[in-house]
Amino acid sequence: MIRSMKRAFALVISIFCMITITLPLAAQDGASILSLDGVWQLRMQGSKKIHNAVVPGSVQLDLLRNNVIPDPFYADFEEKLQWISDTGWVYEKYFELDRDFFANRNIQLVCEGIDTYANVYINDSLVITADNMFKTWYANTKHYLRIGYNRIKIEFPSITKLNKAFYDKLPYKLPGDERMVCRKAAYQFGWDWGPRFVTMGIWRPIYIKYWKYVDVLGVNFIQKSLTDSLARMSASFIVVSTLPDTAEFKLMFDSTVFFEGRELLTKGVNSIRIDFDMTNPKRWWPNGMGAPTRYNLGYQVWFAGRKEAEGHQKVGLRTVELVQEPDSVGKSFYLKINDVPVFIRGANYIPMDNFPSRVTDSMYTELIKSVDAANINMLRVWGGGIYENDIFYDLCDEKGIMVWQDFMFANGMLPEEGPFFRSVQDEIIQNIVRLRRHPSIVLWCGNNEIEEGWYNWGWVKDYGYSKEDSSRIFRNYRKIFKELIPYALLRHDTLRPYISTSPMNGWGNEKSLKEGDLHYWGVWWGKEPFDMYNKKVGRFVSEYGFQGFPDYSTIEKVTPPTELKLGSDVMKAHQKHPVGFETIDEYMKRDYKVPEDLETYGYVSQLLQADGLKTAIEAHRRAKPYCMGTMYWQLNDSWPVVSWSTIDYYGKKKAAYYAVSRNYRDFFIVSDMEGDQLKVYATFDEPDNQDANLWVVLADFDGNVLWQEEKPYEFSASRTEVVVDTNLAAFLKSADKSRLFIYTQIKNILGVRASNLYYFVSPKDMKLEKAPIDLVAEKTSNGYSINLYTTKLAKGVYLRTPLQGDFSDNYFDLMPFEEKRIQFNTVEDVDFFQDSIKVISLVDTYLK
Repeated sequence: MIRSMKRAFALVISIFCMITITLPLAAQDGASILSLDGVWQLRMQGSKKIHNAVVPGSVQLDLLRNNVIPDPFYADFEEKLQWISDTGWVYEKYFELDRDFFANRNIQLVCEGIDTYANVYINDSLVITADNMFKTWYANTKHYLRIGYNRIKIEFPSITKLNKAFYDKLPYKLPGDERMVCRKAAYQFGWDWGPRFVTMGIWRPIYIKYWKYVDVLGVNFIQKSLTDSLARMSASFIVVSTLPDTAEFKLMFDSTVFFEGRELLTKGVNSIRIDFDMTNPKRWWPNGMGAPTRYNLGYQVWFAGRKEAEGHQKVGLRTVELVQEPDSVGKSFYLKINDVPVFIRGANYIPMDNFPSRVTDSMYTELIKSVDAANINMLRVWGGGIYENDIFYDLCDEKGIMVWQDFMFANGMLPEEGPFFRSVQDEIIQNIVRLRRHPSIVLWCGNNEIEEGWYNWGWVKDYGYSKEDSSRIFRNYRKIFKELIPYALLRHDTLRPYISTSPMNGWGNEKSLKEGDLHYWGVWWGKEPFDMYNKKVGRFVSEYGFQGFPDYSTIEKVTPPTELKLGSDVMKAHQKHPVGFETIDEYMKRDYKVPEDLETYGYVSQLLQADGLKTAIEAHRRAKPYCMGTMYWQLNDSWPVVSWSTIDYYGKKKAAYYAVSRNYRDFFIVSDMEGDQLKVYATFDEPDNQDANLWVVLADFDGNVLWQEEKPYEFSASRTEVVVDTNLAAFLKSADKSRLFIYTQIKNILGVRASNLYYFVSPKDMKLEKAPIDLVAEKTSNGYSINLYTTKLAKGVYLRTPLQGDFSDNYFDLMPFEEKRIQFNTVEDVDFFQDSIKVISLVDTYLK
């Protein structure tokens, strides 16, 4: 498999301190570390009152842990806790070092995440002045440490006061306001789905790194070229040596050594490149297109007869190309993975918590598991959040989930060059170098909606810029997104494409439907009807969405009982869009009978949200290959809130999640009526065409079949085709359309691969009757199997149980005389599971 090894060695003529600023530590493989995580002490600046603190964390979480503040997410406490970021805070910790520790020639303090402005002291000597949440900070500290007890102190001045001071010194005001002058997660200043909690603290690991002779700063396995028969590879090392001497390098496939070589290291920083070939390589494929194969490649560095460093990386081999070619309409916009065009079935991802340090590995695992189960093949890491933890990308690598990675800039203009620019430069390089090993990352994007705002949101007029100011501000923009980032990628990562901004054209611009990617917000912001999704189809729709309430159990967790009603102050506090409730209500009145109680209203709002996403996805997939991507806003929440998410803060899946799952299957089918003419569209998203059986039936809500057609069909992988085109006038003439539906299904030896329902009228005009739903549950190895059956159509069937677990499907329409089987995955084993399930459908909301 691996052959033709050769070596290439070159000295990097660089200053060591510059390297340590820009290169993050590679898996702690070249040195030992002394963790400083765990228990610290926290106090308010100027106060002697001390609280126990936990690192990684934040001031807010430590105050919560010490019962100084209530749960920030509960009720309307958000507004009452803003004083925390208006105050300075101090973290301190003592640690002991023995005499042997100082035998190490190199001792370095490493702070992987300081949020955001801070002065770091070792034994009262200032060693780091931090100003960027997204950077790893380093300081050589051997001369500041001593035998015995040592003290590390980190002072955090008020971030809001510093931001205001910096902002007030600018010669002009900037769109995005004070959050744009600091390098911190933008969403923590508040968004139209998130609260304002401006965190401070040590939010990622902090440790002392030490070594005697050799440290490996970074290892990068580079794919130079890839064919079905051969992958040409390089292992690139950045190695620091304290002595000029010979080092031995070993490369392993799993635990088998396939390369050994020796070379003289010079004192200082060395760049080592080892070239090797892999024959008949297996490729990494996206979810639904093949196996996401990765190779376990390892390395060792020996120096003076001692193993100084070792590690491994899981390496995925694949090619990626962003195709933007002129055509008869405008210009294409799609991704090719391994030379195969891929239709993107995606979602926009935001940080999982407003306090990101408390997101656990198991939470990441559960979320990506849900992403995989929903047939999603791409997540966009949105530019107002954070560069995610390594485990997020590792899980995406493992599951074949492609990542569109924004750099962390969103919705505002940036200050001029100087210290801010240099900090951004380090941030960009560090995160490229850290993330480039992940095959899941297939696209870099400079920012979210900054060009859109500059050209289409009236910023120049609203802020009263002169021609000179306007030119100066946009020149700063170009410096980062058209020069700095492309140049950094050219130097550090050429294996994936880059676009400078998203969207490339605003949704009010005619070009947005003909080229580039599109954020379409005519639905919701423009209050256009859902049907407008069928008319506003772009080449790649990277944002669209609609709000729905979270699960009622989520609302109960953060709402006092007296506030569990529509329009209460607490409910308003957990809706961040200025006209969010008004917009949901307006759309609901169009299509549904509007409930009056909170729980039922929330349920109907979820059905409404699901309708919106379903309509959009159907429009985008129906237009394949003109449209080659659909990514809804948004996958998840950062706190309990009424929002666009399909999974709420506590992991409860909304109706829209299940609607997405059904419409993101590899087979796709949808019906459309043009007068009395029925057209059925279908496609298959894997690389090759697929044979299956097609079934289309026109029936009434009692299960009486008026017309049907069944036939074998070869479904196209390259485009969506009309697979049925027939006139139903004879069957519709005397029928009551308020009691009719069209059911479409694709089935092969693996079972039902896709299905869909079409209704002739909106839900509020359907003549629904109470459906008798039979439910039988049986114990399985991983939970319970649930069989459901009815003799009448049941719309919006919602299953709920107090037990902890996850339904494989929910909020579905149950057809008459067809058994449906779903799974409830849980570790709980109880005798009363079947009795614990509450079943409601849409008609039940009419009977209240």
